[in-house]
Amino acid sequence: MKSYYTHLKSTMEFGEENVITRKPILRSSGVFPVIQNKEYSSKINFLGYWLLKRNIPEVTLIITLRDQIGKTLLREIKIINEAKAFTINLKNILKKIKHTSDFVGSIETEFNTTRDMVFPYPALVLEYYNEKFNTCVHTLGRIYNDFEDLNENETFRVPETGFDIHETDDLYSFLSFVNGPKKNENGHIEYVITNSKSEKYNGSFSLGKINPFETKLIFFKDQISDLADILDKQHGSISLKHNFEGFYPRFLVGNIQKSFPSVSFTHSYYDCTSCNTELDFWNRSDKKHYDSSVYVPIFNQDNQFTNLMIYPNFSPSDFSIKIDIHKKNGDRVYQENNFLQIKHENAKLLKINFNKILNENNLNENNYSAHITTNFKENKIPTRIKFGLDVGIKGLESKLPCNICFNTRMGNPLIENKPGSFHWAPIFKNRNTNITLGNFSTIKNYKKDANIEMNFYRIEDSLTITRKLSIKANSEERFVINQDSDLKEFFYDEGWVTIKADNPYIEGYYFNMHKSGSVSGDHFF
Repeated sequence: MKSYYTHLKSTMEFGEENVITRKPILRSSGVFPVIQNKEYSSKINFLGYWLLKRNIPEVTLIITLRDQIGKTLLREIKIINEAKAFTINLKNILKKIKHTSDFVGSIETEFNTTRDMVFPYPALVLEYYNEKFNTCVHTLGRIYNDFEDLNENETFRVPETGFDIHETDDLYSFLSFVNGPKKNENGHIEYVITNSKSEKYNGSFSLGKINPFETKLIFFKDQISDLADILDKQHGSISLKHNFEGFYPRFLVGNIQKSFPSVSFTHSYYDCTSCNTELDFWNRSDKKHYDSSVYVPIFNQDNQFTNLMIYPNFSPSDFSIKIDIHKKNGDRVYQENNFLQIKHENAKLLKINFNKILNENNLNENNYSAHITTNFKENKIPTRIKFGLDVGIKGLESKLPCNICFNTRMGNPLIENKPGSFHWAPIFKNRNTNITLGNFSTIKNYKKDANIEMNFYRIEDSLTITRKLSIKANSEERFVINQDSDLKEFFYDEGWVTIKADNPYIEGYYFNMHKSGSVSGDHFF
C-alpha cells in the first residue's frame, strides 16, 4: 500500500510542490478478469481522455488476451488519437481466435506515451452484461511498471476488504484477480468475516500454485464451508490477508444471483485496521474544513432504496458522523450532527438506511441528496476513510444492488488551489443511465456555486453534444439519458460524458437502472 502522502506527491493532485525526483508515468495499465458464457459476456470501455485532460495527442494501446492459466492468446495494437468513446469487446476478440466455447481469462491493457500521464492506472470501466443487466467497475488490478513502482506500492502490505458478501440459496459471493509475472508456489488467504450482527469469524484457505498471469475465480462458499451459517441469510463483509506479489492486488469482488443469472461487482479496498503510523493519519490543519466529507444521491422512488455501508476497515480512531439531507434546490430538510458514533475498539459492520430516515421525517419528494461529514477525536484522522454505496430496486427479478466503493474527501485546504475540476463517466445505451452531480464541500460554511460544461461523446465518431448548467452550493443535478430526446438520438451505442467545472468540489456518480431491478454504477473518474 502506498501512503496517502506519497500518492499526493506523485500525482500533485491538489497543487502540491513538484518533487524533482518524481518519475514521469509513461506507461499506464490495467488487467481485468473477463468471462463469456451462455449467460453473459464482458467489455472494457474507455474515453480518449488523455487528449482532453492532458493534451496528449496520441496514445498507443497494447491489448493482450490470456486464457485462465495465463497463456497469451492474442495481442493487438491500437492508436488512440481521437477524443471519443472506445470499447474492447471480448466477443469480438474471441471470434478472431475462433474460440466458440465458454471462456475465463484476462485482458491486459497497456497505454504508452512520450508524455507524462501522471497516473499509472488508466480510467477504464470493466462491464459484465446481457440484455437484462450489466455491472461495472473502474480499473482495479495492474502489473507494476518497474521495480520502483512495485517497491512504492508494496512498502506496506495490508489485507483487502470493503465490500458486501452474501450466501443464500440464490446469492453467493466471489473473488477474482489476475496474477502478476511471478509464479506463486502456494497462494494463501487468511480471512476475517464480519456478519450483520458484527460477529467476527477467522479462518484461512490455500489456492495452491498460481501461474504467472493466471486468472483466479474463487467462490467463497467453496473455501468457507460454514459461510451460510455465519451470514444467516444477511449481508456481511470479509477481510482478506494474502501472500500475492508482483501486481497491484485490487480484487474484483461481488455477488452472483442464480435465479436471475447476473453479477454485481465492485473492487476491494485496503483494510487499514492495523495501520497506525504517522503516515496513516492526517493532521487537521484548517478548522474551517470538516475532517472529511462526501456527497451521495438518495434514490427513494418506485421501490428504490439507498444504503450507506460502513465497514470495519479504518485505522484505529474514534469519530462521529454528521448527516445533512438537501432538496434539489439546496434547502436542508434534515440535519443530525451526531448521527452515529464509531469506536475502533468495537469495530462494527454498519448500514445507514436513507429511505428509513426519509420516511421517519415525512420526506417524500424525489431527488434528495445526503452530505456525510466526519469528526474525528484527538486530531487523529485516517488518511483513508472508505464507505460503500448500495442502490437497488425491491420486488423485481434482480436481488442485487450496486455496491460502489469510494473514499470520503479529506478536508485538505490545498484543494482550494485548484481552479476547477474535470470528471468523466460512461453512458450505456438502453441501460437507463442516470448521471448525478453534487456541489458539496469539506468547507463548513460553503456557499460557492458551480458553472459546469458537460460534453457527450460516442463510439462512432468525434461528434459531441454540449450542455451547460449551474449548480448552487449544497445542491444536486441529475440527468436521465433516456429522458433527453437529443441524447437518445445521439447515442447509437455506449458513450461518455465529461464534466468540466469552475469549482474544485464537484463530485458525481452514474447508475444504470434496469427494468429487471438490476442496478449498476460507480463514482466519476
